[in-house]
Amino acid sequence: MPAKMVYADNEEPEVSVVIPSFDGKRDGNVDLLLADLKSQTFKSIEIILSIGESPNGHARNVGCEIARGRYLVFIDDDVTLGDEHVLHNIIEPLETREDIGMTGPAQQIPPDANRFQHWSGRQIPRSLSAIVDEITDSDMVSHMCLAISRDLFEQVGRESDWLLAGTDPDLRHRVRQAGYRIVVVPHTWAYHPAPDDMRSLLSFGYKKGRFTAWQYRFARDLMYDAPDGHTGDFKAQTTLPYRVLRKVGRMGKELIALRPLGLVFDLAYTVGYMHGLSRKW
Repeated sequence: MPAKMVYADNEEPEVSVVIPSFDGKRDGNVDLLLADLKSQTFKSIEIILSIGESPNGHARNVGCEIARGRYLVFIDDDVTLGDEHVLHNIIEPLETREDIGMTGPAQQIPPDANRFQHWSGRQIPRSLSAIVDEITDSDMVSHMCLAISRDLFEQVGRESDWLLAGTDPDLRHRVRQAGYRIVVVPHTWAYHPAPDDMRSLLSFGYKKGRFTAWQYRFARDLMYDAPDGHTGDFKAQTTLPYRVLRKVGRMGKELIALRPLGLVFDLAYTVGYMHGLSRKW
């Protein structure tokens, strides 16, 4: 199904928001996200749904084919925005700072999440990032919600059309290689849900591990490190033995610190990874 424009507030929008979605609904969350976007203080926007396209990188590229904006905003279909200033806040640095290439909000757990989600969000890596008071270099900017200029997006080669995993670090790496900073903007956040029960936690960890194994088998040269928390200073690529030792070390820390959901996630990830190494794709 081709991408479709579902909203535009003028004929020459400054910003194109592209939302990849399997069914255009996501259990009703797409409607909530559309309402959030229409209530933003930044008013020169169009909203494009890219429905049923796979993988997600390809879905975003399909959406960009009909995008007219000078800036692109990618948002996952299970996200909601923190307040009415999110678009303004993530676009402004791209307009005023030549050194910044990609921006995003902090990632928070929705306020109506259940206790399990709040608990798992604090224990699963990269599920939460702190709201900042100043522009902060960060590896936590992701397709959950990010902004990039159309010119830079084209310059770095758009999204990967074929990667099943790792599109976030792949795009971040290419933006940094082009000489630009990637930052979280101040006083800005979006909500992204964590697993809401043990079954979804196990499934989430298993799928993460399985698709990481796919990338190791078929796109190893595009595997980039993704540290937890706000940092812009880290080694882009690390060896498999290093990653294994780091995973074992983290599991040991989780056991000592009594972080059971983090440990369960890592165990499920490991099972998924081993399965992904052996299965036929």
